[in-house]
Amino acid sequence: MDDNGDPRERNFSAEDVMKKKDQIFEDILKMLVAELNVSPTDITSDLTIRDDLNFDSLQLYEFVIDLEEAYDIRLPDDLLDNVRTIADVVDLVYDLSIDPKA
Repeated sequence: MDDNGDPRERNFSAEDVMKKKDQIFEDILKMLVAELNVSPTDITSDLTIRDDLNFDSLQLYEFVIDLEEAYDIRLPDDLLDNVRTIADVVDLVYDLSIDPKA
C-alpha cells in the first residue's frame, strides 16, 4: 500500500494542529493589541479585519508584513482576497507555515 500524502500532514495530530493554531492566534492577538491599543479581550477569532477592526489599507499592509516576517512566509494577494476574519488569518498562516506552496 503506497501512501503518497504529504508526510508533514501525517505527523500532526488534531491536538497538534489546534495547539499551533492557538499559538498563531496568540501571536496575532499581540500584534493587534499593540497596533490598535485595545484590550486582548476585545479581540476574538470571529472579528472581521475591515469592518470590526476598521483597518485602513496601510494598517492592513503593515499587518501582512508583520505576519510574513513573524512566520517567514509570503501571503499572496489572491489568498488574502479570501480572508475576512481573524480565524481566516489564523488558518491561512497555519497552512502557509506548514506548506509554503499552499
